[in-house]
Amino acid sequence: MDFPRLMIADERREDVIPSGIVLAATIKSMGIPLRLFVGGIDDRYLRMLSAGLGQEVFSIDPLQFKSESEVRFFFGSVAKGDCLNLILSPLGVTVTEDRMVMDQGTVDLARILDCGVVSVVHANPLASITARVMAGVWERFSKENLDLYGAIFSSVLNPREYQLLEMELGRSIPSMAMGYIPRYMERRMVSLVDLCSDPRIAQPVASVGAQLKSMTGQIDWSALMAFGECKSSLDIPNRTIEPLTGSPSVAVVTDDTLSIGIDNDLALLKAIGCRIIPVPLAGGALPPEAKLAYFPHGLGHLALKKLSVNRTLFQQVSNLALRGRPTLVNGGFSSVWGRWFSLSKDEIDRLPGFGAFDEGVVVGPHFRGYGVAVDMEPLPGARDTLPYEAGEKLRGYLPDFMESSVGIPGKGLCSWMLREADTRKELGEGLWKVRKVLACQARIEMWSCPDLIKRWIRLEAK
Repeated sequence: MDFPRLMIADERREDVIPSGIVLAATIKSMGIPLRLFVGGIDDRYLRMLSAGLGQEVFSIDPLQFKSESEVRFFFGSVAKGDCLNLILSPLGVTVTEDRMVMDQGTVDLARILDCGVVSVVHANPLASITARVMAGVWERFSKENLDLYGAIFSSVLNPREYQLLEMELGRSIPSMAMGYIPRYMERRMVSLVDLCSDPRIAQPVASVGAQLKSMTGQIDWSALMAFGECKSSLDIPNRTIEPLTGSPSVAVVTDDTLSIGIDNDLALLKAIGCRIIPVPLAGGALPPEAKLAYFPHGLGHLALKKLSVNRTLFQQVSNLALRGRPTLVNGGFSSVWGRWFSLSKDEIDRLPGFGAFDEGVVVGPHFRGYGVAVDMEPLPGARDTLPYEAGEKLRGYLPDFMESSVGIPGKGLCSWMLREADTRKELGEGLWKVRKVLACQARIEMWSCPDLIKRWIRLEAK
C-alpha cells in the first residue's frame, strides 16, 4: 500500500519547544495535510503536538507492540494515502560535545517503516563540532541501511553561522543542509500539567510555525516535501480485525486532562466494531445505553478536580465500583480510585478518592512526561481480571508520575506483573479489578492486544 511518509528525528532540550513540533506546525500552516505520529514515550511531547496543531496524533513506539509486523499493521490501519504521514521521533542524547548516543527506538522505527529521515540537531557555536555530531548520526543510520536525507539546524544565531554549519556538514557527510531555525524563535516548553489543564497554552506552536513559514528561503520546504514522497509503498500484513457483533456502545470520557494517547484508543475501539459515545468530563453524563465506560490516560488529579464540578457524572463515576457498568481505566486516572491520593508524601496533602480500595496513591512528584515501556504478564488469578489466553500479555508504558502506584492496591488485588520491556526487570504488580472496574497503573497500548480487549468487551457487554 502507498503511504507517503517521512521521519523527522529532532534533538530535544528540556526547556524549549521541540523543533520537530515547530516544523510540523509550519508544514500544516502551508496547507499540506498531515497525519501525525510520535515515536518514543513522551507524554508532554504528545500533548504539546496535539494541542498546538489541533489534530489527531498517534503514538507509535516499537517496544509497545509484540512484533515488527504489528507495528506496520498499526501504521497501515491509521495512516492515510492522501496526506504526508509525518513521524516525529527523538534523535538521541548528546553525551559529549561532539558525540550523540542515538535513540534506538527511533532507528528501529525508521527501519520497520522503511522510512527516510531528516534530522534536526542543536547547533554548536563551533560548526566543526556540530558536523562531528552529524557524522556519527549519519554513520548510525547507514549501518541500518537507512536514508538520512538531510539536516536542519536549530538555535542558529545568524546566517553567517549557518553558512559555516553548511560548509562543515558538506565536508563530513553526503547529506544536504536544509536550513535552520533561528535562535530568537525558540519558545519556552510548557509543563505537562499546564498542557493538560488548558490547551490554549500551546498557542506559541502555531505562532512560531506561521512566522517560520513567512521567512522566504529559511528552510528548503520543497526538498522536505519531495523527501516525503520518496518512499510511499509499504508492506502491510494482510489481515484484518474481525469486529464485534452488535456494535457494543462504549462511553469514552473526554477531556484535556484525559487525552494522552486517546487517538490510538479510539482507533482501536472503532476497528473492533464498538460504537463510541463521547462523554465530556465537564457537563456530560454516562448514557444508559452505553454497555461499558472507558477513561483514557491522563492526569488523574486534574481530571478529578474538574469532574467534581459536574455533580451528575461525579456521582455516576463514584458508584461504578459499587454497582456500575463494566469500566476500563487506563493509566493516570487509576491513581484517584483509592481511599485517598496525594501529590506528596505528607499526610496533610491527602485528598479523598473514589474509595474503591483502602489504600491511597502518591502521584508524582515529577510530571516530566517520560515513561518506561513495560510488558504486563499474568500472575495466578489474572483470569479474574482479563480473559487472556496462554502466552498473551499486555504492553504499554509506565509514566514517571505513576511509579509510586505500582503494587497498589495490595491484598492480591493486582494480578499482573509489570516488567521493563527491554531489560525484563520486575517493576512490581499492577492491573487491579474491583467488581466491575478494571484499572491499570501503566497505560495499556490496546493495539498490542486487540483480541484480548475484544474478549473482555464481549464478556462484559452481555
